[in-house]
Amino acid sequence: MSELKSYDPKLSFEELGKTISKLGIKKANTKPWQLVLLGILAGLYISIGGHLFLVALNEGMGKVVGGAVFSTGLVLVVIAGAELFTGNVLMLVGAVTRRYSFKKLIKSWVFVYIGNFVGAILYTWLVYRSGLFGSPTSLWGGVAEVNGIGSLAASIAVKKLAIPFGEAVIRGVFCNMLVILAVIMSAMAKDIVSKILCCILPIMAFVAIGFEHCVANMFLIPIGLFVDGAPFHDFITMWGNLLPVTLGNIIGGVIILFIHPNRIRQIKILLKRD
Repeated sequence: MSELKSYDPKLSFEELGKTISKLGIKKANTKPWQLVLLGILAGLYISIGGHLFLVALNEGMGKVVGGAVFSTGLVLVVIAGAELFTGNVLMLVGAVTRRYSFKKLIKSWVFVYIGNFVGAILYTWLVYRSGLFGSPTSLWGGVAEVNGIGSLAASIAVKKLAIPFGEAVIRGVFCNMLVILAVIMSAMAKDIVSKILCCILPIMAFVAIGFEHCVANMFLIPIGLFVDGAPFHDFITMWGNLLPVTLGNIIGGVIILFIHPNRIRQIKILLKRD
């Protein structure tokens, strides 16, 4: 009688390499309109996580609990399926190992980023209109009798917009190092409960510490501007935060993929197969 093989709850690094490579190929060959739609979903999911974060802070639960509930967004992306720009930095592995061109990589990033932005802004406008942050006074912005969560949202937006460019880049670097690790660990896990746990801890860490995530800020900054009743042309100011944070998020993902010893081993395995 053959011996029963013990259950291993995680993939080997070689299996992980294959999984990430296949995912990258699939993403690289996805049609632009599909990338945008899946990106919109991810923008909605991350915005829901950001909304939960504001609720937790407003209820006095602190940034650690706020970070834990914020991870709901990434859990939905990973488990339910969507395209998140910061997680898609992983596609660099496939481009470096020549599974697809850098042109396809950039195409995917651009369309997913656009989708994330559209999804986040759509969710932001809808929850503003729902009255959850105070009674909306117009179709575009401003609230009457702003409530606690509305005041908190406006305050957080002001603080994020005041972060200097260099500091925003650094906060973005460390943020996506943790996000990429969360995605990699969840990819390694074989069951849903383990995948969820792998998402929660790194995301809780980056939120509690105060690092910056570009897609989360596509919700957290605009909702504050909506509550404040900022005119349409003032919304351009959000890019003073989104641009450096996006740059930092990309750099952070690159650092994890090409400096972390396990990622180097994985890339070597893939290169040998070419």
